[in-house]
Amino acid sequence: QEINATFSVGGMQTRVNTLGDGKNWEDKDKLKVSIFTDYDSGSTTVLSFNGETWSRSGSFRWLNGYEQHTILAVYPSDTDFGKENLQYDLQTDQSSEGNLKNADLITGYWHDVPRYDLRIPMQHRMSLVTIFYEIGAYDHPNKDISNLRICSPCNGASFSRRSNTDWIMDTSNYKEPTLVYACQTGDDGEKSFSAIIVPGSLDTSADFLKFTLDGQDYTVKLKQKTDFLEGHRYTYSLKKIGRDKVELAVRNQGVLPGWENEEEL
Repeated sequence: QEINATFSVGGMQTRVNTLGDGKNWEDKDKLKVSIFTDYDSGSTTVLSFNGETWSRSGSFRWLNGYEQHTILAVYPSDTDFGKENLQYDLQTDQSSEGNLKNADLITGYWHDVPRYDLRIPMQHRMSLVTIFYEIGAYDHPNKDISNLRICSPCNGASFSRRSNTDWIMDTSNYKEPTLVYACQTGDDGEKSFSAIIVPGSLDTSADFLKFTLDGQDYTVKLKQKTDFLEGHRYTYSLKKIGRDKVELAVRNQGVLPGWENEEEL
């Protein structure tokens, strides 16, 4: 019997151009989905979204009518994973919307006996950082920030799971702070840059931001130690004050509406 599944995920998506409260999967989004039981290795297929429904490249059906089944779903669909492990390597070039989207690791897990309809909850596993910025038009007429990079506390992560449990993230072997080229975005008319980073801690000694403006390079540090958490979005305001001084202020940190409260997609 074919499976009729809904994949629910938090409302704030990196997959929407505005990075706002978008509550829909986008056309051509793809999930890699694996289904198996304790006694049957099952199969893996790719589900593609056409703006309304999911189509599949292969079989996505119950293996039998009575055993407990495990379903694992991962976005993006080119992620390699096994039944018990998944490895995530940080993408350091997220300067395009496509690359930013592809860095947004989302995983789903479901375990139960077969049923007609099921909803598979999906979780953002990385952190999202957005930098809103202003530059003085008087000091820098017709100029804009370029090559903005955001520091990720870790350069990757591994995920492991035991029987009948969801994936648990481990970054102990990836403790190398890494600069990520951010994507220039816009939100309600404000200029901004956004990047996906791996959860972890950064203190005030780290070079959190680097960018170029009007031929001059700038480095900005955090004002306080910050623990970046899974599924959280962190927004900052960057202001250029005078010709040589920049100021970074926290605008918001935490789970945005939809990240922790699953909504149907």
